[in-house]
Amino acid sequence: MAKILIVDDAADNRLMLQTLLETQHQIEEADSGKACLQAVASNAPDLILLDIMMPGMSGYEVCVELKSHTATANIPIVFVSAKETAEERLQGFEAGADGYLTKPVDGHKLQQLVTDKLKQAQQQSESKEQANQAMQVAMEAMTHSSELGNIIDFVRQTQQIRSAESLAAAVIASAASFQLSAYVLINTDTPVIVGCAPEDLAGQLLQKFRHHPKGITHHGIRTIIHAPQVVLLIKNMPLEDENRYGRLKDHLAILVDIACGQAQLLVAEQRFEALRQDMLTEVIQLTESTIKQTSAEVRQQTNSISQEVMEMVEQLESMLFSLGLDEDQETKLMRLAHTTSDRLRQKSQLLEAIDEALGKVLEALYDYQSRH
Repeated sequence: MAKILIVDDAADNRLMLQTLLETQHQIEEADSGKACLQAVASNAPDLILLDIMMPGMSGYEVCVELKSHTATANIPIVFVSAKETAEERLQGFEAGADGYLTKPVDGHKLQQLVTDKLKQAQQQSESKEQANQAMQVAMEAMTHSSELGNIIDFVRQTQQIRSAESLAAAVIASAASFQLSAYVLINTDTPVIVGCAPEDLAGQLLQKFRHHPKGITHHGIRTIIHAPQVVLLIKNMPLEDENRYGRLKDHLAILVDIACGQAQLLVAEQRFEALRQDMLTEVIQLTESTIKQTSAEVRQQTNSISQEVMEMVEQLESMLFSLGLDEDQETKLMRLAHTTSDRLRQKSQLLEAIDEALGKVLEALYDYQSRH
């Protein structure tokens, strides 16, 4: 049942209107413009039947006042006046009235107009509510899109991250984009905590969930999202906003999954690098041992060749006197011996060059190890 406020300084006019409407509506009365405003302020009606000519505030002034405030602007106002000129009607509509009836009032027209205006007001209210809901949905969609954009940015950033500290900082920055304060533990071979000290309460909580299975744990406004390689502690989740809370919880779970994958990659890279260094050290040690052994053999072989050449030349010189050769034959034979000796010495120098080259190979390996 709609509530209708009848405003008229004449009691008989109010009684007539009440008689026509009281069987279908709840009726309240006011005998002046001031009384009308007071009644509306205390308990707003669904529709107002307003006389124009009243002492004090006129109906026009009352209508303008009500239509100028958001809280009362949508209340339908129907003028009921003895004046029926076009100018009077126009002035009424300029004041913001929704309808106009002339006295004496036709009961059927009154009831029909009241029914129509109440129906229109209801439809406007429903349309406004639908518009508000649509706006809210649109705003939520925009917010959701913006939040997803933050996650996409985080994915892009992680592609360039090569340390646990940088990964933790990126997670905290992404949480901050949601207006959330966070602490993070990256559970690599050497755990890294960013945002607090390990001995702080937050740090202890992070370490407590370091080996927990994947999940979400709540401690009041604090929420802990834990995965094998990442533990995220949010200290200001919006519990009072259920929709935003649920949305952020989903976003943060995705964020942790992405960070977890990157942390696993970092662990794999660290272990691969350690394995590579071990293999490089082993290769260097093996190469060093082999080169040392080869160098020793080269030097021994060189010394042996030099010694044998010297002994050969000495023996040949001592044998020349017993062979009965003429001077020319002796000269040719000695020249052949010295030529052979020179060739052997060249072979010996080649072995020394090989030894020197192997040393340079070892130096190059040492240099590579120091730079990587």
